[in-house]
Amino acid sequence: MGVGEDLRTLANSIIDSYELRVRTVSTLINQAYQLLKSFQIEIENMIAGLRDNLARAESLRKKDFDQMISDVIERRRQREEEAGETLKRFQEEEGEMISRLREIILRGNSSSLEDIKAIKEDIFKRQKEREKKIITTLQCFQIEQEELRVALKKLLSKGEGVKIKDLRIVLNSLRTRQSDRDAELIKMLEEFEIVRGKVQTQWQAVSRVSG
Repeated sequence: MGVGEDLRTLANSIIDSYELRVRTVSTLINQAYQLLKSFQIEIENMIAGLRDNLARAESLRKKDFDQMISDVIERRRQREEEAGETLKRFQEEEGEMISRLREIILRGNSSSLEDIKAIKEDIFKRQKEREKKIITTLQCFQIEQEELRVALKKLLSKGEGVKIKDLRIVLNSLRTRQSDRDAELIKMLEEFEIVRGKVQTQWQAVSRVSG
């Protein structure tokens, strides 16, 4: 077996490992995402129960209740969408990357063994960074969902003794926590975009060398 064939075999093994990790991580992350989504019905039922309690205890109109809590509910919906979009983009871009790498190998690669080994180290490092960002996004979704669930449960425990002021206190607390977390999430997403850019630039360069 010649040097060129050895390099091609090594490159293919790297891509195979890369693809296996992408599939495994995507499956696990998707399972976690679907589990988080499954709690939506429970939260909706809790909101409905709290709405009814306040209607009976404080004569709070359902329309007014929905308006008071709308931004918190919308926030949860946006978090869910962000998590779903981030996961979808990860899967699409990783799949595209794998296809591009296989095309490069088929065209023939003039890189040395050292070049390929360096690429191997870099690609797995950046892959882990991307995975970390996705996990962080899901964690934000999970934390805010759990905070909302606990808050609703606490209000429901008061039964018909719950007051409008209790709802306002809880909602203000949730909004404060969400606001503090926003700064962290924005920074995380900015770093995620930087990683995406570096990965794309790197493999565009490899493609030019191999063409």
